[in-house]
Amino acid sequence: MPPRTKPRVLASRMLARSWRVGFFEDTLQYEDGRVVPYARLAVPDFALAVAIREKDGKIPLVKQYRPAAKHDFWELPAGFVERGETPLRCIKREFSEEVGSKLVKPRFIACLYPSPARTIQRAYVFLGKIGKATSPQLDSTESLIPVFFSKQQAFRRLSERISSPHLLAFLLCVGGENSHSHGFVSGWPKRCW
Repeated sequence: MPPRTKPRVLASRMLARSWRVGFFEDTLQYEDGRVVPYARLAVPDFALAVAIREKDGKIPLVKQYRPAAKHDFWELPAGFVERGETPLRCIKREFSEEVGSKLVKPRFIACLYPSPARTIQRAYVFLGKIGKATSPQLDSTESLIPVFFSKQQAFRRLSERISSPHLLAFLLCVGGENSHSHGFVSGWPKRCW
């Protein structure tokens, strides 16, 4: 079978724009001649962090109601990368706003594509430690309180109703109990992928 080539974009038009989201329809032409419409979204990248409190190894999660899914989700501290902001600066800001503590020594772990079929949006995953207390400053769309959980409790909460980037980020940074490549050593993972 010959290798597939990516389709050509013959046209692209914006159908709607609201707040930080753009809805587009592209006209794609495949090498066999088919011409098809394709819907995609333009959504800002976001950053999220797994942070470990040194004194007890606990990890903060926040519970947020997600209107599109019509449910509450336990998630890692996270937020949209603002225009002109780096993912690192974003996660430091968001962590302080949501958890009320500084994120210390954040280390970049991975870049995830939560929904590559419909958007180029990326999720930047960081691993860090919890530092000095700050004042939480939630934005107008947030109503949340951070709760600190053990690794096992955090995994259970993230698995109750799965928000895939948050659970995957947790697993990349913390891993399973019986894994040889993951697990806590003095409060830090042996290895992160």
